[in-house]
Amino acid sequence: MNNNEQVSFNIISNVGYAKSLYMEILNKCEEKDFDPIKDMFDEADKYLLLGHKSHADLIQKEASGENTEFSLLLMHAEDQLMNAETIKLMTQKFYNLYKKER
Repeated sequence: MNNNEQVSFNIISNVGYAKSLYMEILNKCEEKDFDPIKDMFDEADKYLLLGHKSHADLIQKEASGENTEFSLLLMHAEDQLMNAETIKLMTQKFYNLYKKER
């Protein structure tokens, strides 16, 4: 497995876990179980940040002249990263809405 594949899998696994946590937060919101949500956001954000860091490292390598081979796997990793970011934003909005109903 080459470095780009390892980075891609690292991104996919970290942001996938973050997305799962964000979805769990939405479930907690529906159940009006707000107590664990702050910790869940902190944990999800930590995994999302790890995915961003891996992605940024890859971009920095390419910017410094190192050849970065394009692959479908890397494209998938970037897609998952963007989706996780979108789900995070939507989860934050829903959390705020559910808290207002309280």
